[in-house]
Amino acid sequence: MISMGTIWDRATAVIAGRFGILAMIALLTLFVPTLVQAAVDMVSETSPGMKPVGALVAILVALAGTAGALALTAVATDPSVDQGRAFAIAGARIGPMLGIIIVLIVAAFVAMLPGVILIGMAGFDIQRAQAGLTQDGLNLARFGFGMLYLVLLTFAVLWIGAKLVPLVGVVVNERRGLGAIRRSFALTRGSTFKLIGVLILYSIVFVVVLMAATSIVGLAVRLAAGADGAAVVTFAVGLVTAAVTAVFSVLQSVFSGQFYLAAREVRDPA
Repeated sequence: MISMGTIWDRATAVIAGRFGILAMIALLTLFVPTLVQAAVDMVSETSPGMKPVGALVAILVALAGTAGALALTAVATDPSVDQGRAFAIAGARIGPMLGIIIVLIVAAFVAMLPGVILIGMAGFDIQRAQAGLTQDGLNLARFGFGMLYLVLLTFAVLWIGAKLVPLVGVVVNERRGLGAIRRSFALTRGSTFKLIGVLILYSIVFVVVLMAATSIVGLAVRLAAGADGAAVVTFAVGLVTAAVTAVFSVLQSVFSGQFYLAAREVRDPA
């Protein structure tokens, strides 16, 4: 049986032992790209012509983040991997990883359609809801079934998310494509509900830390910059968001990598 406490202990040991490499990868692939995106978004608020550039930057940031997750996982799962080798592995495996991500996004979109269609057929008006107005002629039965479907889908997504915890580790270490999904499901057998608990706890802590950090920094910068410092406040909040996201991404990658190794030891004993 896999102990989450043991996985966490191994993860903290890896972070302590390989902090320099992990920090540099996170800086280059997570922090700096997100910071650049925050700067572009800040400029786009006053220059509408920059919005296409902002969309392109968002795509590049997503690619950098994917490469970063692969590189971090490579370092977390193999003590012999240095920074150069980690980026080489990320470059070699980013194609299969992107293919898997696209398949998962398409599957999620298709899964949402029945609920969205039911709510739409019920006569639900998003604009009226945003304005706080009543929904005239709303078919409550269809709306209720649509909402129930989406709620159940949320639980299903959480379960699938837990089953995919070791996915990046599989892609990095086992050279699999779409088969990595099936392999990930197999590795999490018997640990799914524990992983769901970890994901919920991780999400809560991340949201609390992010909200606290951005609120404190945003308020401090707003007081210092004055009424005309909206752009500065936006950039400062983006800076803090990038930092917090990078830290938690490292934690996620290392924990997932260590879970992958532990699950592989259990499922594939030498």
